Amino acid sequence: MKNKFFRIGKKYVGENNKVFIIAEIGINHGGDFKRCMKMINAAAKAGADSVKIQTSDVDESYMQNTQSYKEFKNKNFSNNKLLKLKKYSENLGIVFFSTPGDIKSLMRLIKIKVPAIKISSGLATNLPLIGKAIKSKLPIIISTGLSTKKDLDDLKRFIERHKYKKIAILKCTSQYPADPVDLDLNTINFLKKKFNLLVGFSDHTTQDLAAVVAVAKGAKIIEKHFTLNKHQKGADHKISLEPKEFKIMVEKIRIAERMLGNKHFKIRDNTKRKRKVYLRYLTAKKEIKKGDIFSLDNIGFFRHNKSKTGLDPKYFFSLDNKKSNINMKKGQIFSKRHLQ
Repeated sequence: MKNKFFRIGKKYVGENNKVFIIAEIGINHGGDFKRCMKMINAAAKAGADSVKIQTSDVDESYMQNTQSYKEFKNKNFSNNKLLKLKKYSENLGIVFFSTPGDIKSLMRLIKIKVPAIKISSGLATNLPLIGKAIKSKLPIIISTGLSTKKDLDDLKRFIERHKYKKIAILKCTSQYPADPVDLDLNTINFLKKKFNLLVGFSDHTTQDLAAVVAVAKGAKIIEKHFTLNKHQKGADHKISLEPKEFKIMVEKIRIAERMLGNKHFKIRDNTKRKRKVYLRYLTAKKEIKKGDIFSLDNIGFFRHNKSKTGLDPKYFFSLDNKKSNINMKKGQIFSKRHLQ
């Protein structure tokens, strides 16, 4: 797919656009609506493009005897509160969306018109859920932290069968926290080639370096867990960045983007002006008389601030072992007339 991009809310995501940075609130709000609003505000100030929470019906997603059931119980917001969070985010200039834990929650999110759907690593094999998300025509972001190569093959075939392009695939390592040696960020290129879709990175490390490196590897979306206090109780707080840390990460990513610049090689105009100053030119190392043989003994390679018409060192091979047809002073710069 050429020139891959799509829009999430008022933000354009993909090639020739800035990296789309998601502050993953998840359930770090603890089910507290006011705290969630405070987190959204802090994420906006920290430079996030988007905030994302998780929306799950525990009775549709987890068995009652599991840790996940206990963790997610009472963390859901009503449709009315979700709409308020969406509107609040929009007023701050950032995008609000969510990860549904089940089809019932997905339908709720579609109903309130979130601008995108996130599929977590634990749901990347849930093709019925992904199929329902595709039918919504909303942009979809899918994490692959728990996927095998076979899972990726199945997902690719499923996406291609639906002929849907508004999908991004996130490289992810589903460890909490993720050990840097287990990230395998080189597989970002593998995912880009395999899916021919936008690719990003969902970061579960405790620092920001992996996110910046992922951008250098071509990630166009960065998802990073976000909290107001990483020492709070809860599964994701310890792998999250606090507002000041998140802001620093955003600044580093924006610097990395500027460093990456244009993918087509060219010499910039401000560099081009330095060529005459810093390049070396063919120069007479000593007095050369008419009839003398040119060699490394009498031709050198010197930098000349005043040189405007000098010959690059590559032209030495056109002069080597040939006779000079004129007299030259020591320090004289060779020009094209010496090649005749």
